[in-house]
This record gives sequence, structure tokens and C-alpha cells, in this order.
Amino acid sequence: MSEALTGQVHAARDGAELAQAMVNKKVSPAQARERIADIEHRGDAMRAALVDRLSRTLVAPLDREDLFRLSRSIDDVLDTIREFVREADLYQIQRRKTYRPFLDHVVTAVESLDEAVGTLWSAPQEVPLKALDAKKAARSISREYQQEFARIVDGDMSPEALKHRELIKRLDGVGARICDAADVLTDGALKRGY
Repeated sequence: MSEALTGQVHAARDGAELAQAMVNKKVSPAQARERIADIEHRGDAMRAALVDRLSRTLVAPLDREDLFRLSRSIDDVLDTIREFVREADLYQIQRRKTYRPFLDHVVTAVESLDEAVGTLWSAPQEVPLKALDAKKAARSISREYQQEFARIVDGDMSPEALKHRELIKRLDGVGARICDAADVLTDGALKRGY
């Protein structure tokens, strides 16, 4: 079960790193869109494996419902990253460097979430604090969004500005999904008395 959940988080991390590579011009948006599909399939396979194992497991570090909710939240993180990559290709993303701070925060937040999930089996008493670290990292994405959105509304509302707004909104959504996953982890750990 730990391998499936960790594999799911690693798929989200790989998706975030791919999006980061795209905005750093290491891969084109079209290439990233093609590669994210494979990453998403891997994440879906890990989620399916987790659901299967949950149905056959007697003891787990969190309640089954909380593990299922956590898995769904992590799936939502990867889905939102996939949508960002898809839209970046669809909108013919411009000025990629403006997205770098967002993706730096996304990668950091997913890595913090990975660490929090990892402690479920090794040191469950640390889960609430590790989940809080993930949530703090995810909030950095929201702050970046607010600052960039303010710059957009202060400028001309051109088609490019509207596309840019949609893309940063998608990244803000990634942060919100990471916060959701961190909340599920914290709630589940506290229910268990960790």
C-alpha cells in the first residue's frame, strides 16, 4: 500500500518537474503534453493499485476513507498539472519565464507532500507537522498567483493577458489541491492520535 501511495505522489512530482522543464524551455509545450499523458497513466495505475490494496488490508496508518480521500487529492494535483501543460500547449504559451516561480513553488510543495506521505509508515507522529510544511509551501503558489494577477489587471486586457491569467489560475489550483491533500493527511493522522 505504501508503494502505491508513494508512487502516486511520485507521479505528481514527475508531472510538476515536467511542467517546470517546459517553462525552463528544456522541452516544448507539445513534448510536455505528450509526456504528461504517460505520467498521468502511471499515477492512475498507482491509484488503482492503492484502491485494490485498501479493499484487502486490515490495518493501515490512516482510516481507509482518509487514505482514499488522500489518494483522490493527489490524483487531483496531477490532473491539474496536466491541465496546465495541456493549456500551455493549446494557448501557445508566451513568456515562459514568468511561470518559473510558480513551478518552483509547485515542485517544492509536492516534494514536501511526498515527505509527509512517507512519514505515514516510518514516523506517523510527524505527519501533522510534515503536512503543515506541505501546506505552507503550497500557499507560496497562491501568493505568487495574487501578485501576478495584480500585474495582469493593472495592464492591458489583451488576448495574451487572458491566456496568461488562465494559466496562472490553473497553477493556483495546483496549490489548492496540494493544500487539500495536506489537510486530509492532518485530519487522518489526528483521528488516529498521532
